[in-house]
Amino acid sequence: MCALLNLSEDTQWSTDAGQFCPAEESGDEFSDADEAHLPEMAMMPELDMLSLPSSLAPGEIDRNALESIAMVEAELRRGQIHDALHELRLALGEKSLCFRAEVRNANSQRTSQRAWANVHKHDADARKHRKMYNHARAALTRLNLLPDFLATLHDITEGDMKMAGDVTEENRYGQRSDTLAWFWRLDDGLSGEGNLSPRMKECTYQLLGLIWY
Repeated sequence: MCALLNLSEDTQWSTDAGQFCPAEESGDEFSDADEAHLPEMAMMPELDMLSLPSSLAPGEIDRNALESIAMVEAELRRGQIHDALHELRLALGEKSLCFRAEVRNANSQRTSQRAWANVHKHDADARKHRKMYNHARAALTRLNLLPDFLATLHDITEGDMKMAGDVTEENRYGQRSDTLAWFWRLDDGLSGEGNLSPRMKECTYQLLGLIWY
């Protein structure tokens, strides 16, 4: 990758880039020791980490004249952030509706356990997409590009990951004082009605009803 990016031998790398793998962890993954005994065809290059401009130390992009490549990565990171936030909203919407439609209507221990398992599954999906958002946002911050777009992004807290009370209890007292997490109000071009699943549309209609209430 160094040759591809035309980097010098003394190029410095960022210590903040870290490692990130969005793929699900699997017990079938090979260790470094196993790789030496595997045939070449068994290698999976699509799982290798790529060195991108965001992995470089501050000042290295300018020193190596990688501004154009850095801008390409910045646009890719913007798209990655949009996708992660869109999927996060879908997962939280599914989680909220599952709580309303399945947990509340469970009439036995078996159906209750199944309903809660679905809630936990959607919660795990939401946390995976939050992790992807955090990774892409951190990379874009290191690139120091698209400042106007970065200014619209914020941390996603544990409170933001909770199910909205106005979805789970649409008629409860005090709804008017509630506020939605910032990413529900972010216009990223992916929140249009045509891009939402039927379950997400139902949650959205209720949330919009709260805003105009």
